[in-house]
Amino acid sequence: MLKKIFNLVYDVLIFISNLTGFSYKEVNIIIWYIIIPLFWCILIDKIIKRHYLKIAFTLIVVIALLSVKSFSEFSNQLFDASADFLRSFNAVGSNYTTSSVVICVVIPIAISIYLIKKAFKKRILVIN
Repeated sequence: MLKKIFNLVYDVLIFISNLTGFSYKEVNIIIWYIIIPLFWCILIDKIIKRHYLKIAFTLIVVIALLSVKSFSEFSNQLFDASADFLRSFNAVGSNYTTSSVVICVVIPIAISIYLIKKAFKKRILVIN
């Protein structure tokens, strides 16, 4: 099952790569290091009724992107470091595929569902 999820995510990333012209590694970095965290910042801001996190995160991303000479090289290095991190779980009996699905798919989906529920929870007023 995990291998199927891994392959499905891989296929979607390859499709996005072909569609956008970004490399597979660049698409990975854009999604997992920019889009997903920005989405969480937007939801947290909605929960706390402020705009601090999405503005701060966007500024950090813009500054970071302006400071790198090559987004491609930056993405390759960050992707390789991330892959090394995922492979480090081999020491506790996991493998790259399992670690990738749990850390990069299951956990982000769980966090997103939790934040969506909190952000769009309708408050019920109790009138006595």
